[in-house]
Amino acid sequence: MKEDGTIDDKLKKILLDVQKPARYVGGELGSYDKSDGDVAIHYAFCFPDVYEVGMSHLGLRILYEVINRREDSFCERCFAPWGDMEEQLRKHDMVLTSLETHRPLNDFDIVGFTMQYEMSCTNVLNMLQLGRIPLYSYDRTEDDPIVIAGGPCTFNVEPLAPFVDVVVLGEAEDSMNDILDCYHTAQDEGLDRLAIIRRMAKIEGVYVPSLYDAAYDGDTFTGITPKEGYDLPVKRVMEDMNVAPWPKQPLVPYLGVVHDRVTLELFRGCTRGCRFCQAGMIYRPVREKSVETLVEQAMSNLDASGYDELSLSSLSSGDYTHLRELIKELIEKTDDCPTSLSLPSLRIDAYAKDYMQGVDKQRKAGLTLAPEAGTQRLRDVINKNVTAEDLRRSVSDAFKNGWDTVKLYFMIGLPTETMEDLDGIVELAQMVSDEYYKLPKELRRRRLRITVSTSSFVPK
Repeated sequence: MKEDGTIDDKLKKILLDVQKPARYVGGELGSYDKSDGDVAIHYAFCFPDVYEVGMSHLGLRILYEVINRREDSFCERCFAPWGDMEEQLRKHDMVLTSLETHRPLNDFDIVGFTMQYEMSCTNVLNMLQLGRIPLYSYDRTEDDPIVIAGGPCTFNVEPLAPFVDVVVLGEAEDSMNDILDCYHTAQDEGLDRLAIIRRMAKIEGVYVPSLYDAAYDGDTFTGITPKEGYDLPVKRVMEDMNVAPWPKQPLVPYLGVVHDRVTLELFRGCTRGCRFCQAGMIYRPVREKSVETLVEQAMSNLDASGYDELSLSSLSSGDYTHLRELIKELIEKTDDCPTSLSLPSLRIDAYAKDYMQGVDKQRKAGLTLAPEAGTQRLRDVINKNVTAEDLRRSVSDAFKNGWDTVKLYFMIGLPTETMEDLDGIVELAQMVSDEYYKLPKELRRRRLRITVSTSSFVPK
């Protein structure tokens, strides 16, 4: 941000011409402001999607805390502007800025992008352009930030390789601290930009594309060969989730976001082996948090945020070893201020009756189940070993225990899919509805609400 306030004045003016100004002003509860301090490293955490999506991402909240805990670093956030805001930035020849201090993106030391889904890759390029950072890594000079990418999509990072300087493979809590330590030390030593990047390449879990030769057979990527002095990169994993960093004061946005609640991460990894699921492979092995750790984190976040909904989240939350005990503890701890508990990402066969009975009627935020495909044939193809009877039994138990809101997740476009498989989605939804209306009228508090979500299968 310029000392004369020019950027602020322009920003205030163009905010009158966008639909949701709160996306771009910052200052939320839980956000950091180190603008008055003397920090060595200015880091821009960039989420290549709109504010409401990015602010729902747990990884952003964790790494925002990891970096800002350090006295030498200040992490600010930047999200992809919506079309109306992008139009104003280009119309007024303004640079894309951070939320915390409205610092131009090209004025940061490090600009890091989290890559959660492939469709956001072009948003990365757009944000670099709006931030006036050269698109190609080889065009960047000493005056440009080091551009980092991480997240699930970086396990197939070669499409983005020409545009990023450094790639973080795996979980970034430890890698991020090593990268920042490396940068700070290199600053003190007076190393140039290229020397800093080469030193980062020695960190476990870090891949620097420019230091490897990519091989292709026609248009097909066949592998990479490290240049002399470097090894093949490996993913980084947090070994003990009970000591993994966690924000005690979560960010609380001014406007509604996609997941506007406290999110509690029960564990990482999954052993199910569904053939369509990249996350189940790249986040292995399974590492659970203890009940004590989870209760402490939940109560800290609820007290600090004012939320009255808590989402117990993981790749397959129903597989958490101590789920029943955890629910019981959370209900007891929130007895004075009832909090809704939601259990997303549940496998149908993992959802047991005793878990449902643990949540009283005032706490039921909704039931989310993922049959994934409409017929048993297609579920067998993708190794989703659940049946229509599993679904019927699960929703029947849920309805008897007071649930009346159900979300069903499916994929379309799976290999070998037929119209019969698509018709099966409708049939399963109808079966769920029929189970609810089999109940006596006195057990049906209100009309059943079913949401059927279909997402296009994306090959990984």
